[in-house]
Amino acid sequence: MAAGGDTALQARAPNTKERLMAAAREIMIERNAVEFSLQDVAARSGLNSALVKYHFGNKDGLLLAILEVDAEQSLKQVERLLAREMPATKKLSAHMSGIIETYFRKPYMNRLVHMMIHERDDEAAAAVLRFFVEPLARFQRAILEQGVKSGEFKEVDPGFFYHAVGSACDALFRWHPESRRIWGVATINDAQRRRYADFVVDLVLNGLVKRE
Repeated sequence: MAAGGDTALQARAPNTKERLMAAAREIMIERNAVEFSLQDVAARSGLNSALVKYHFGNKDGLLLAILEVDAEQSLKQVERLLAREMPATKKLSAHMSGIIETYFRKPYMNRLVHMMIHERDDEAAAAVLRFFVEPLARFQRAILEQGVKSGEFKEVDPGFFYHAVGSACDALFRWHPESRRIWGVATINDAQRRRYADFVVDLVLNGLVKRE
């Protein structure tokens, strides 16, 4: 069969989009970077690179689709946490630990958010703000408001909180070369991820929890 026919058959395969997205994720995780070529994705997925254009329009479309799927999964977890009957302090601790675990599993995620907002066109930026940044900021604001109302938290600017906590949660993974030098290990393992989560939670809560 001709190459064009192979591409057409691949495009109709039910899991083609998922395979392309999974291949791109694997590459970004391995490289701890968001840069890769469509040829890299093709080689990893075993699919024709032309299928990226067929399914996503271009590479940025692929990255945006990955980010939207990952964001939806993360926001569902935050929404379930927000609905639970528990003190705001515990909710916030679980939320920050969850962010750090997400970035441990998907270290490319926060970088994609910033790249799509600051380095791409207005349409991409608006999409990321709509499906991820704004919902996450609303959830965090709700936890902070619960904590202030219950007397657990001091009043803080929720915008400052969003930026400070997001940066802190991502720092260990974003600056991986420095982390490797500090700890003398090739990769950040799950035990270090848990230790870092405990550190960030303690650091933030010590500045946020209302003292008598």
